[in-house]
Amino acid sequence: MIKVQPFTDRLKISDMKINWRELLYVFALLTVMLSVICTFIDEKLAKVAFYWAFYFSIAGIISSWRQVNRSHIWPVAALALLGGSKVIWFYWHYLGQPELNPFNDYLNAGKRLLIAAVIGYYLFKKYINFPLLSQRIVEWGLFIAFIGATAYGFYQFLSGAQRVEFTLDRATVSAYGYAMLSAVTIFILAAKKNSKYQLLLCLALFIVSWFIIIQTGTRNMMAAFPIVIFFIGLLQFNYLGWKAAMGSFIAILLLGAACYQPMIKPRLDKTITEIDRYSQDQGNKMGSLTSRFAMWNIGIACFRAHPLGMNMEQREIWFKRYVKEHHRDASALPYVSVHLHNELIDSATLQGILGALTMLLFYMVTLINALCRRNALLLSVIVIVIISGLTDVVFISRELTICTSLLLILSVMWKNISVMQQNRLS
Repeated sequence: MIKVQPFTDRLKISDMKINWRELLYVFALLTVMLSVICTFIDEKLAKVAFYWAFYFSIAGIISSWRQVNRSHIWPVAALALLGGSKVIWFYWHYLGQPELNPFNDYLNAGKRLLIAAVIGYYLFKKYINFPLLSQRIVEWGLFIAFIGATAYGFYQFLSGAQRVEFTLDRATVSAYGYAMLSAVTIFILAAKKNSKYQLLLCLALFIVSWFIIIQTGTRNMMAAFPIVIFFIGLLQFNYLGWKAAMGSFIAILLLGAACYQPMIKPRLDKTITEIDRYSQDQGNKMGSLTSRFAMWNIGIACFRAHPLGMNMEQREIWFKRYVKEHHRDASALPYVSVHLHNELIDSATLQGILGALTMLLFYMVTLINALCRRNALLLSVIVIVIISGLTDVVFISRELTICTSLLLILSVMWKNISVMQQNRLS
């Protein structure tokens, strides 16, 4: 018989009776948190912890196979559907073909999403038995992850690094993942209505987070992060009043002004230059934005010509033929074998209309549930995922796929526990 842990003011480990089956849950949750903590400071350890969380989850599911829990099935189903679509696409096009590559990024991303779905199912199944313990582990794990990532970011900044990229070796990936982690941390603190100096602490975390994001030089997240925090904060935490909104707005203005000349203006000038260059040279000259515009232009044309999708080699051939026939957008060719720097266009060209619809469904299901359940953590994560997907492909990076899926799961889990606690106290 499982003894459900009651909500109390203090967590007393000595009063808890945990058998080996419940220890599997604790180990699974701890390794999930370890994976999130290590994402920005040791990506190899983060990957190992992620797989250990999967092993503990599998063992836990097998040991309690009679207990079927259909609550909160939507995030599990969304992750499984997205991951399954990538795996099915890969084997549909490559099984039995000489181009079959077991290290294909889309195949591995799909597998990681399926693994995350299994982990999510197990955590959602078991957290109700230890709500307070689970809440504390999630909160402290996320706080430690944020502090560790921020400290490492400042270390790189003070060491004279051109762009902060943590240990991920890609500034854009670093910006997306760190923005999600920061938003979740800020909104956890904002949800604690009775904590002292709550507003000042949230503002301080926002300023520090945005500063680190600015140092990554990732343009879309430099612009989007303060907007996401400001408007989701207004939407979800209106009880904080006008002082919170005004404080956030002033903080955005001050930090924006302080970083404008050294970081924001150069990126803005480069953006304008590359937009002009694309128009003048028709996408034939290389550049961060010009190549993206070229990829998107050819990608849309490719999808129109092949709405059912194709494999990566066929897409590369199609792109080369398009450039040869139209004498434009040649800057897209060096990147077509990797991805098209847009989640929807990339999915549409490879997986066809079904892949694009699956991606949209994942966005919409998560977004609607976040809004309906007033889950600021989940809402901030999915909005950042959507914004990141406009200029990059989130669910192809190993680090981002793992970090994003785990943050989605933890956001749902933390909110549900908070609601349980509020209902218990009311």
